[in-house]
Amino acid sequence: MRRDSTLLTVITVTLILIGLVMIYSIGAVRDPYAKIFLKHLAYLCVGMIGFACMVYHDYHRFGRPRMLRLVVFASLLLLALTFIPPFRLTMNGAPRWIGMGPVSFQPSEFAKFALVLLLAVRLTQHQEKILNFGTGFVMPFALAGVFVSIILMQKDIGIPFVMLATTFILVWVAGGRKLYLFLCSILCFIGGCVLISMYSYRMERIMALGDPFKYRDTIGYHLTQSLSAFAQGGFWGRGAGAGEQKLGYLPAAHTDFIFAMLGEEFGLIGTITTVLLFLGMLYIALRIAANAPDLFGFLLATGITMLLLVQAAFIMAVNLGLAPTKGLPLPFVSYGGSALIVSLSMMGILVNIGIQGELAQSETRAGIASKVLRPPISSSRPRLTPTFRVKA
Repeated sequence: MRRDSTLLTVITVTLILIGLVMIYSIGAVRDPYAKIFLKHLAYLCVGMIGFACMVYHDYHRFGRPRMLRLVVFASLLLLALTFIPPFRLTMNGAPRWIGMGPVSFQPSEFAKFALVLLLAVRLTQHQEKILNFGTGFVMPFALAGVFVSIILMQKDIGIPFVMLATTFILVWVAGGRKLYLFLCSILCFIGGCVLISMYSYRMERIMALGDPFKYRDTIGYHLTQSLSAFAQGGFWGRGAGAGEQKLGYLPAAHTDFIFAMLGEEFGLIGTITTVLLFLGMLYIALRIAANAPDLFGFLLATGITMLLLVQAAFIMAVNLGLAPTKGLPLPFVSYGGSALIVSLSMMGILVNIGIQGELAQSETRAGIASKVLRPPISSSRPRLTPTFRVKA
């Protein structure tokens, strides 16, 4: 395994280990039989199998028409099953899961990857028309709109936000017109305001964000407990296993607010270390994208990176009171299920792109013809120069 791919794997494993420590600490007081921790380990094993398979699975195969149709159709079918009673599993009033016996799955996690894959293929195929209004703007956002609209019907606004932000970035780095993207950002902002105003509980979360302690017993309860966890942790933290917020004070301590629990038990040192690990992941992943052997790999790597890092940044902001309260897992750290399995599988694809990119570079420097498989999709233009620059 090459340098960047190795570093990315090490960072991912480190975040997983941090998550294991936190989930064991939280689960030890809530579940004396360690069911939560054992279930997380089971999901982690499945995710690591997916990671290993994707590392040794040439990413170009995902761009082939048959595989692309399979991934997109499967994701849409799974999303549709959340509305069919025999399969639908509702939690906290939201039908976002499908249940099969003791196992549940959240299809929107898989849909995130399906959207990124579809956009990477289409933006590569239509690269010569990227400046056109229809091809370079309407097409990618219409594709995103199909997935987003279905997920919005599941009363979920967090994952649609991540998907739209990723779509925006992908169109930008693919060379789309900045004017169209600027107008799109305005429309998305207006649409977001409308979606928030449609439900009173969403408006209440905005109000709680402004002054959480004023509503500490009602709509600001989650945020005040989260901020209290950081305050009690101080600089060094209270120590592993010594946190008090997990004793029923902080809801969703092992999922949505695990970053706050990390701050209580390991203090500012623990939270800064976690943030630096995610920043390191961002830097290495963008370098892998910039060094990808082709445009398809560049866009796919960028999309996967943005899916993971936008979500990580958003959920850390939620825990710190910088964004409205919204239930999303912290990638690789929160209690796992479908999110952990899909995230690890996507990371495997990213590592594969890194390996192929570094192999192509080393063969070029050695004067040897590249043996990397050519993508099944092509663009009439040469490989796009990324909007950002990362030193190799």
